[in-house]
Amino acid sequence: MSKLLKKAILGGKLGGKGESNGERHRGESENGSGSSSSSKEKRPSAVNQNDEEVARALSKELNAGYDEPDASTEHQSTYSAYPDEIENSITHVQKFAKDALSTTCYECEAPLVETLDVEYWIRRWKKGGFSTGVRCRQCDAITCLGCADEARVGSAKHMGEFDGTKLDWCCYKGGAFVAWVLLCRYDHMELNLQARSQQLQPTAKRDRKNGVGFGANIRSHPGAMEGAWVNGPYEYRVPGLKQALNFKQVDNTTDGVTSWVYGMLVTLLPKREETTKKVSPALAAMIELSLLQDRTAELLRNDSLQDVDKRADLYFATFAFVDRLFHHPSLDHLVKEDRFSRKQSAGLHAISTDWKGKGITKAPTSLIVAHRSEGMASSLAACLTNLATQSKVLLSGSHNKAAGEDILEIAEPNAVTRRPDVAKHLCAYSASKAREIMNTPKNRMARLVTETSEMTTSLPENVFVTIDEVRPDIMKALIIGPKGTPYESGLFEFDIVCPENYPAAPPSVQIVTTGQGRIKFNPNLYANGKVCLSLLGTWPGGPETKWQPYKSTIASVLVSIQAMILVEWPLENEPQLDGMHKMAGGIRQCLAYNRRLRKDTLMYAILEWLVQPTKRNGHWKDVVNDYVRFCGRGLVERARVVEKEYQVARKKVRGLDDGMVGVSSKEIEKLIGEIEKAIKQYVK
Repeated sequence: MSKLLKKAILGGKLGGKGESNGERHRGESENGSGSSSSSKEKRPSAVNQNDEEVARALSKELNAGYDEPDASTEHQSTYSAYPDEIENSITHVQKFAKDALSTTCYECEAPLVETLDVEYWIRRWKKGGFSTGVRCRQCDAITCLGCADEARVGSAKHMGEFDGTKLDWCCYKGGAFVAWVLLCRYDHMELNLQARSQQLQPTAKRDRKNGVGFGANIRSHPGAMEGAWVNGPYEYRVPGLKQALNFKQVDNTTDGVTSWVYGMLVTLLPKREETTKKVSPALAAMIELSLLQDRTAELLRNDSLQDVDKRADLYFATFAFVDRLFHHPSLDHLVKEDRFSRKQSAGLHAISTDWKGKGITKAPTSLIVAHRSEGMASSLAACLTNLATQSKVLLSGSHNKAAGEDILEIAEPNAVTRRPDVAKHLCAYSASKAREIMNTPKNRMARLVTETSEMTTSLPENVFVTIDEVRPDIMKALIIGPKGTPYESGLFEFDIVCPENYPAAPPSVQIVTTGQGRIKFNPNLYANGKVCLSLLGTWPGGPETKWQPYKSTIASVLVSIQAMILVEWPLENEPQLDGMHKMAGGIRQCLAYNRRLRKDTLMYAILEWLVQPTKRNGHWKDVVNDYVRFCGRGLVERARVVEKEYQVARKKVRGLDDGMVGVSSKEIEKLIGEIEKAIKQYVK
């Protein structure tokens, strides 16, 4: 594991879910008085002909292909105005951009800003560093683009350097201008990337002819941020609102640029201890409206510690950026508060220069966000929950308590536990497989520690795992049968043993819930415990369904069992029987098969757990106890509902009688009655 995770993910606690130290500063002015004014009053706008041409061209591009809806349409009523917070942020950045464009020399009042074109400023700063001081061509005076006063060049208070790039921003408003250019440029490149990239759609499909299992059939990612940030290319075609935003990414080709932007912004932002340092409200608005905020959320949602470890530089920069936001009272809302879901955006530059204000009061031309009633996107703190949870487990497994104390403390309890006695509860076959392992390569154990920590957040509902504390290559799993299947409410136990060459080879998985070796619960779950799954190499399948060395995981095996084996029509797991329940004669066979499985589920996957002391007080005692106490009554009610549904379905299918099925209604009712009685005794 890299030093990144061993240090503390964020170098400090990102604290809880409560409010920030003060109210959200969206409406606060830069001087704190309630009105926004610079130290020197701004002069009237002096937009030259070139600026007007740029504005017209931008407006033309933004409106290309956009038909303004009629006032009576539903779209118009939905987006007639932005949420107040977003509208306020747009107002801040648009005023900020207008003020920058109208800046004049503090000595002779000559216009200074020729254009707000982002690439112009990148090229200009490439020569001598990022500086907000602009030299007047007429009188040679240097004016700050932020405060419109004499630039304080070389002030130690507002200077910095990152990765060899020098920054000199005179004042806090000047720093906001540098941040605006950086964020606009980032949005340009992000939108170009998304326009060129195909939408990623991971697929998990059944191989009906050759077995079942989740594959890793993901189309390769063709796009990347080509070229260097400063050296170009600068081509940027405004996509307007013609494409939905997609921040999914499977490669790391954009990591360098994103890390650099984070680093530059961290240099500009107040340090942790500078909580009283003034920050422009426009800066918070820029970050909120930029696509970098969405990219940050996507990175923090990552629940793979292995991926984080491989992309350590990017994640270290991400955490540093979020940490700076969190520890300043004017910026912490960007981390703590839920976000408005961004549906489409033309980028921060287009939003900032939408002079007509159409995006606020009329049809949106540069941004579409979901209203509060449509649901909010998770806060950055909430996005970090999964990663923080896994990091806690990983660090505790490494006995690094000091580092663990610095992790975000918002993790919820999970269904993965560690116990010292897991190996003692294996079935005979699994125990023999565990004894075969004589050597344990160091990288194998490191992989297992990392992977099992990821399970704390990657497992689906109703899947429980216990891991042996001494030997993490030995596990047991309990899966509750999914609703709407013949396995509903049943408890199905599995043993998992990872071989000596794991993860190059798949684990050994055995089903233990077999009615003492009498019941075959599925064409892929044998009475002797064998689990037939192409992912495990126990059933033939296509390349996309087989175990992918060093990529496939134990969690993917458990997901496959729950989603691809414990299904509504399990008979269709037999080769060549896909879609059988849709055929005239096939539905009768499928219902009869399900009926027999339902009886076995009630008897061996529910009742047995309630009445057999070895199960009731065995390895899964705590899970079974909670399950019965919280779900017992509903379990019985659902069992009776399922029985009624079967009786209704049976009347519609000719020849489906108790004799043909081999299970009578009286047998089912008797089992449900025994389960109800056992639950009442259990909870006393």
